[in-house]
Amino acid sequence: MAVKDRIIVKCGDSEEVFFQQQQADQIKKLREKSAKETAEQYREDHKYHCFRCGTDSLVEVQKGKCVIDICVNEGCGAVHLDPGELETILQDRNLIKQVKKSVFLIFK
Repeated sequence: MAVKDRIIVKCGDSEEVFFQQQQADQIKKLREKSAKETAEQYREDHKYHCFRCGTDSLVEVQKGKCVIDICVNEGCGAVHLDPGELETILQDRNLIKQVKKSVFLIFK
């Protein structure tokens, strides 16, 4: 004779299940909020840090519609562009010359 396995599933009280779901949703929202706040704080703390060399040495140079971040750390000179700035620069030939001049003036 074959032995049959049985699985017993206990269903909790519907009220208990409801409150467990509410608690799980609250925990999820709190974790998302915490992650968002942590990311915002990190961005604020590292706002002027160069992505290449890691030093707190970015300066903002405004040319036309663009504000370009340039690292003034000796030996680095990285140029940081925000989303859309490259397209703006490439649309205006005169702006390209101004940006190039500004970058090279910093390192003279």
